[in-house]
Amino acid sequence: MMFRILSGALLAVTASAAFAADQTFTGYARELDTGRLLYVESHFVRAAGEVGEQRVVLYRCANGTETFARKELDYGTVREEPQFVLLDGRTGYSEGLRRTPQGLEVFQRASATSAMRRAKVPGNIAIVSDAGFDEFVRRHWAELEAGRTVRFPFMVPSRLDFLTFKVRKHHDQSIEGAPASVIRLNLSGVLGWFLPYIEVSYRKSDRVLMRYKGLTNIRDVAGNNFVAQIDFPARERQTVARVDLAAQKAVPLVKRCSE
Repeated sequence: MMFRILSGALLAVTASAAFAADQTFTGYARELDTGRLLYVESHFVRAAGEVGEQRVVLYRCANGTETFARKELDYGTVREEPQFVLLDGRTGYSEGLRRTPQGLEVFQRASATSAMRRAKVPGNIAIVSDAGFDEFVRRHWAELEAGRTVRFPFMVPSRLDFLTFKVRKHHDQSIEGAPASVIRLNLSGVLGWFLPYIEVSYRKSDRVLMRYKGLTNIRDVAGNNFVAQIDFPARERQTVARVDLAAQKAVPLVKRCSE
């Protein structure tokens, strides 16, 4: 249960752009054993890599015609801690991190009928939040490539708190014919001995995320989090003149996916 909560936050490792531009890219989440398509992530990024970068991620049903969840991100001057909000239209589940005049605030709501829970983030801790993990990896790339273990506080909205993770390069791999570094994440401390790990694979040439493998933050109809491999094909990563974020924010969310 603990790792299901944590992986939900850490799936945010889903892919920053490596240079400043408007971009789109897609992730395909498939069942580990069968390869069955579970859902599709459609990413829309404005001013990637710049202060003020914004993103919208649409989570689409496996049928490809419906959208059931959306995440919006807004980067400030500290790229490791973007503010964000995730909303699942099927249940009304919501979580995120936002900037307020009093500092960062983390929030979470279990369902459309549940009360919103909130907590202030301590101002003396340099946390990592959601897709800010990509920035953390890039900042510590040389250490990871050298085989060192790096620890960091990762914000977990469902707990209204952060937990310490450790990350270390596990091995090299070729993905789509390109050399990639496979990085493994575990909880730091005793809990990390018993809970499963997550693996993320970054292309060496530009440190772009190519693959995520492990427990995801998306649940099935029974309320269980999917365990999946999510691939982000290079051929579908495109630079565009300008993404229409308003249009993506206006896409309606369905309450259930059709067969």
